[in-house]
Amino acid sequence: MTDYLRFKTDPAVREEYINAFGTIRISKILEDLDALAGSIAYLHADDGNKDTVPPTIVTASVDRIDMLQRIPPDQDIRMSGFVTFVGSSSLEVSITVDSLPTGAPPPGSENVLPENIESNPILAAKFIMVARDPVTGKAAQINGLKLETDEERRLFQSGAEAKARKQVAASTALTKLPPSVEEMVLVHDLHLQSKKFSDQKPENVIFMDETEISKVVICHPSERNIHGNVFGGFLMQSAYELAFANALIFARSAPFFICLDDISFLRPVHIGALLSMSSLVVYSPGAPSRSFQIKVKIDIIDPLQGTRDTSNEFHLTFGVAKDSASPLKAVIPQSYDEAMVFLEGRRRRKRWLVAAAHNTATLKGQGRKNIVGEEMLGVEDDIAKRV
Repeated sequence: MTDYLRFKTDPAVREEYINAFGTIRISKILEDLDALAGSIAYLHADDGNKDTVPPTIVTASVDRIDMLQRIPPDQDIRMSGFVTFVGSSSLEVSITVDSLPTGAPPPGSENVLPENIESNPILAAKFIMVARDPVTGKAAQINGLKLETDEERRLFQSGAEAKARKQVAASTALTKLPPSVEEMVLVHDLHLQSKKFSDQKPENVIFMDETEISKVVICHPSERNIHGNVFGGFLMQSAYELAFANALIFARSAPFFICLDDISFLRPVHIGALLSMSSLVVYSPGAPSRSFQIKVKIDIIDPLQGTRDTSNEFHLTFGVAKDSASPLKAVIPQSYDEAMVFLEGRRRRKRWLVAAAHNTATLKGQGRKNIVGEEMLGVEDDIAKRV
């Protein structure tokens, strides 16, 4: 399934997506990606019988979203996706976004787009969707996947391996197992630094709790999906915009999005709910590094029942330009809880570096480039070995 955003050929679309810095609003792209993933999942789950009640498809998680280059605001872009892995009631939807320097085909003529049209990779995303019985709410069996080519078999195997990696990561999370010996040594060093800087800290250091910003959002009917709950893309858009604002304040210069790592949608959000969103810079080794990690937590507040439950946690990586006039500060935790959040951000940073190296190698084999990855990998990989 393919969709287009005509930034070059439709000025009204470009105006809707442009931000104050003259670049494309990633938050709206995330919303579009979630909608496209849902459409692809429903298409796959369709059994072709008009008398059958289709299953309820919801976004369970976003495995990864990696930027490969900045989105050009003066070029049309193409979003293409397909199912790459299927379990008993879950499926992986892989989406790629490419820019089309010569422009997208006119509306209604997309099916005649030449296969050899010039395109440049912008973004790669993987969504995990799950099917539920619309009556019982239990897991629903979905169609299998017929693998006909070596590439399809490779993608299916890659999906199975990604699922296994997530299970391993979940079983070794800091909420279940203590930090490694090396991480405990780092925590102790951070503790000593926080004590040393308690009275007066240097200009290139900031305490983690000083980076927190938050907001409260009311969920209106205009944000509902076909099941009557809040559209997952709206949550992604809102979380990203809070994270971007936090990144802008922290970096003191215009940041750019690098990747989003492992969002889990823990529970549905109903219309009328209050969402408490908090954003925190959880990891930044400081200059000469040009990247940092932000965590956004979304809690559902029911003011009538007096309850508060976590709906989502978002983990995003941002970067700043090489010629930024404001070097990034090092983030220092001051409590054990903050230290665990710091270590989690550090682990995710290492996963990003592995993913960036993989994407770079894969695209190089295709004669294409991972511009964001190549720009950031050298210095960031070297810093990761030391910090």
